[in-house]
Order: sequence, then C-alpha cells, then structure tokens
Amino acid sequence: MTKRVKKKIGRNEPCPCGSGIKYKKCHGRNSAKPLGPTPDQIKAMMESHKATEARRKSQQGHGKPIISTEFQGYRFTAVGNRLHYSKKHRTFTDFLGDYIGSAIGTEWGNAEIKKPLKDRHQILQWYDAICNFQKLNMQKPNGQIQAMPLNGLLAAYYGLSYNLYLLQHNVELQEYLIQRLKRTDSFYAAYYETYVAAWFILAGFELRMENEQDPTKTHPEFIATRDGQSYSVEAKTRQPNKKHLDVGNQLYKALCIEAHHPRVIFIDMNVGPDMDFEKFAKEASDSVRSRESKLKTHGEAASPAHIFVTNQPYHHALDETQLPRVCLAVGFKINDFGYGAKYTSYTKAYKARKKYTALNDVQKAMASYSIPITFDGEIPEFAFGKADRRFNIGERIGVTDDVFMTLESGIVSVPDRTAYLVLVDDNCHSHIAPVKLSDEEVEAYKSHPETFFGRVVSVSKNTEDPIELYEFFLNGYKDTTRDKLLEFMSSSPDIETLKTLPDDELHFIYAEGLTQTAMRNRKQ
Repeated sequence: MTKRVKKKIGRNEPCPCGSGIKYKKCHGRNSAKPLGPTPDQIKAMMESHKATEARRKSQQGHGKPIISTEFQGYRFTAVGNRLHYSKKHRTFTDFLGDYIGSAIGTEWGNAEIKKPLKDRHQILQWYDAICNFQKLNMQKPNGQIQAMPLNGLLAAYYGLSYNLYLLQHNVELQEYLIQRLKRTDSFYAAYYETYVAAWFILAGFELRMENEQDPTKTHPEFIATRDGQSYSVEAKTRQPNKKHLDVGNQLYKALCIEAHHPRVIFIDMNVGPDMDFEKFAKEASDSVRSRESKLKTHGEAASPAHIFVTNQPYHHALDETQLPRVCLAVGFKINDFGYGAKYTSYTKAYKARKKYTALNDVQKAMASYSIPITFDGEIPEFAFGKADRRFNIGERIGVTDDVFMTLESGIVSVPDRTAYLVLVDDNCHSHIAPVKLSDEEVEAYKSHPETFFGRVVSVSKNTEDPIELYEFFLNGYKDTTRDKLLEFMSSSPDIETLKTLPDDELHFIYAEGLTQTAMRNRKQ
C-alpha cells in the first residue's frame, strides 16, 4: 500500500464546485475552465501547510525561517542582507561549515591555520579535529549524504556557527562580539553568550543588542522582548572545571549591571558532563537563594532576577556523544519562579507556570536545542531519499491495483515497527490496515510524531508532571457548562459556596480535584 492518487471525479457525480450540476455539464465540459480547488481541497492544503510549518518550527524554532533555494545546481541561502551560495551545500550543516569562516573572517582564519596546531585559536583547533574526524568517518562516495554521530566536537563547532547565523539572520552580528570570540581570554564567555542569544531567538523573542563598547555605562548583553514584555539579559560563565558549584560571584557581577527591565541572568557552570544533577540543583539553587537577604549592589539591596544556571559540556568532552545539557531555573527574590518554588495547590503552580510562559519557553529551547539538517524543515529521512513519505491524511492509497481508499488517520507502534492506518472506502466504511515501517520511517516518526501523517495530530503522552496533568484536565473541561460542573461537584461539602463562584474558578477547582485524585491513585 504505497501508491497515492487523487480521487477521480465521475462524469455523473455532482460537480465539486458546489453548483449542484453534474460534473460533465459543469467543470467537466471540455470547454470549461480548469476546476479550481474545492473547499475540502483548500482545507486539506491548509492542514498540510500547518503540519509543514509545525515541523519546520520544531527544527528551526520561532525565529525567522531559513531562506534558501536551489538554482542551476547552486544552493542559495540568505542570511540577513547577505546571500551565500555554493554547489556543495546539500544540507544546512554543509552551509554552516562554510558560514563560520565568513562570519569570523577568512583572512583571520587563514592566518591562524599557518600557526602550529597547539598555538592556533580554539576554533581552528576544532576545525582541524573535524577535518580529521570526517576523513575517518566519511565512508560513502562523494555525492551521497552520510549521517555521523554527534559528539562534543561537532556540537561545539557547528553550534557556534549556527548561533552566529541566528544572530546575523534575526538581529545583527556585532563586530565587537566577533572580536571577543577571536581573543583567547574572552572566547568562552563570548561563546556562551552566543548560545544564550540563540535560545531566546529560538523561543520567539526579538532581541536588541546593546552597545557594550560604551565606556560610560554598564549594559546587559541584550534586551529580549516577547508578547510586549521586555527583559534585560546578562550572561556569565565560571572559570572551567571548578570543584564547587557556587555561582555567587557571577550572580553579583550580573546584578551590578545596569538594567531597565526585569532581569534574566544566565550563569554557566563550565564543567564536564559527569555531574550529579541532584547535587547540582541543590548547591546551585542554595547559592542563589542564600544571598537574597544580604547581597547588595551599589550600596543597596540587589534587585530581583530570574536566574538560569546551565552547563554546556561540549567543549569539555569533544569525543563523547552522551552530552546532557542542564538548565536550572531559580528565582532570586522571586518566590514563585523556578526550582524549589513552593505552591499550596496545583492551580497556583499552573498559574505561575503560565505567568512565566515566555521564560519557560527559553528553557525549553535550551533543552531541545539542535542544529537543523535540512533547509526547509523536512524530516531528513524523507528529504534525502532514505524513505518515501507514504502516508498523508486525506490522500488516496492503493490497497490493491484497482481499489483505493482515503487515509483518515493513523497511529504508529514503535515496538512493532508498524503503522495502523484508518482507511475509508467510497461507501464511507472504515477499515484498519497494519503496514510495516522501514527503519528510516520509524526514526522519522520518533523525531516528529505529531506530523508523521502529514497533518498536525496530538500524540498522547504518559506525563509524570502533575501540572501538565492539571492542564490536560483544565483544557478537557474548558467548554463544560457551569450547571454541569456543579452537577459533577454536587457531593462536595462546599457546594453552596461553589455556587457563588465565577465560572473560571469552578473550572480551576474541578481540575484541581481531578489532579489530586489522579496523583493519589498513582501513589497506590
């Protein structure tokens, strides 16, 4: 079942244009103009576009999309107001491999390459190591695309290139930042700042870079704005491989920076990947919260701040492939934000999470950060011919040589490596058909399950997060009428009080009760 065709309109069937006339006497006449898309076809195209855009955003984030096209054997890619082109850019990572040189400066790079390897800048040492890595791992003939395991080396080098691309494409790539990257004494601090900026861009923020060369003022790295709310963002990194996990020094320096908006401070631990998370979370959060009452800046009590303590271990473990990223949110004088915040109900925890949705999205962008492989957001397994996109909801699928049905929905069982398709025949009867998937199709589904069938569909998750469970209940009953909610809660001893509450409070209380019951049942 791999053949897909468009449904043929019978000459005696009603014309899809909605005129009520037979097709042969309407748009089926030889003299008639070509039939335009029907309302159902337009809806299908919109749903397909929605899935394509969702898939692209899951890879490219919420900043500007990658702007690229092929023409006469060349791949053209726009970055800001510049156009890059090459015959060798088959993947986006191919492009990034060349882009970093133009962003940093080819003249500077060529001068560094002439030095002995041990004397070269860190970027050029990474470049040399990547060249050797590719020689050892590239086994397929030229022209074929080969996947390679992502280790710390590739993540560090291509990650820096991707961050610089995001800055130039979405905001600006300041010469001052480039100069700091070139200096060995400021490289890692500037390198970390590119990641912080990238996470905000991927989370859908607009950035305004500050003029840090102005000696008369202290500035944050940038101002980040989303949904009308602006934040002053500062990034600090510790010296590498310190034994303790205290961030007090970096916190103090960041709080001394002048800020005109609520503060967001990123502090990187700058240690290797072998770190105990529970120990990290406790010590890092304690080092922030223990200073709330006593820390002063410029002779006055320090201002509140949203703190993110991270660890980007790539450059500490260039040969390793298991590189867990860590991002811990902690509130400095903000009691309802981040790790260790205490709530008296699931409702209050949910409202706090909603209150900080934009900042939570930055944390999610950090956790899901990855470098796109394709230019258009297509799943690599489909983009490079490793597998065909066989299943698109709404399309006709050949069951036999002369029997076709419409794909209505589908689910995938990864352990069985099988797609279970719901097919509808021309008599509106439904059929379930199991279809075995190739290894590439299974990988494609695992990376983008919500859009595997060409539409955006919800994929059930067995969440352990009680707040996600609370939100599930809240959304599930959001359209339930007031009378029905009161009926559901009629056995409550507080029913008379409940009758006096507004509708939204009733929804919160009902979701609270369902969540409490579900969590109690899980513990049994």
